[in-house]
Amino acid sequence: MTLERFTADQIRTHEQELMVRVPADAPVGNVRLRSQLLLLGWSESLYWDVRKHLIQRGVLAPGHGKGGSVRRIPQAITQGLDAVAAPTIESVTEADNISQQYADEKDLYLPMSEAIRNGWAKDRALDSVIVEITAQQGARPAGKWTRPDITLASFQTFPYVPGRHFDVVTFEVKPHSQVNVSAVYEALGQLRAATRSYVLLHVPHFAKASLEVDIDETCREAKQQGIGVIIAEKPDSYDTWDEQVEAVRREPDPARLNDFLAQQVSLEFREHVIRWLK
Repeated sequence: MTLERFTADQIRTHEQELMVRVPADAPVGNVRLRSQLLLLGWSESLYWDVRKHLIQRGVLAPGHGKGGSVRRIPQAITQGLDAVAAPTIESVTEADNISQQYADEKDLYLPMSEAIRNGWAKDRALDSVIVEITAQQGARPAGKWTRPDITLASFQTFPYVPGRHFDVVTFEVKPHSQVNVSAVYEALGQLRAATRSYVLLHVPHFAKASLEVDIDETCREAKQQGIGVIIAEKPDSYDTWDEQVEAVRREPDPARLNDFLAQQVSLEFREHVIRWLK
């Protein structure tokens, strides 16, 4: 990474050189910014690295437009330019390590499924629980937006409510590079065969500010559709998870639920369910 060869003071200088060219109340295009900084001797790679780090630290947010753009985060505007503190090599390395460790969606499945089993389920006092990664269940038939990434089944009885209560909860997992409202529609497709469906977003600390708009849009749409939204700062630590939208419980068509269990979960999962229901 280009920034690794600079001292903290040099990095701060580069940040200030970029920030003074970003208006306080309007976005500015990458092409315009880059061309101005090239005149100061910047390389194209240096521009992208400094821009990336400012976004990761919540000082700038990316925008649309031809060639893309950036805008100041309101908090950074009110604090002024001095708020742009120099990043340390340690903070650069931490962000890069997180991005590399969870670069692909599939890297999130195992730690998140464990956090669901050992944290999320216990927080809801679910005694009998099965959790399984269902995103890669071989060649089992599934249409677009029907197979969840993680599936949980629970079985409960209550002292003052007659009957036995069986729930299937699905989780649509997204890494921070894929946070957008489309995840809600994927979860909605799964709700046809589940009692609750969640969108589970990995949003590490360095990416929170830059994803604020996408998260808000996702939460608004999720509320309208009855889909839950969970923001996970650390995939393997439930203590860092924040349920921003609670999923609405629904009763799926029994035939759809039965077909889902027959096609999308393992034999061990199904046998466990059968033992519950005997």
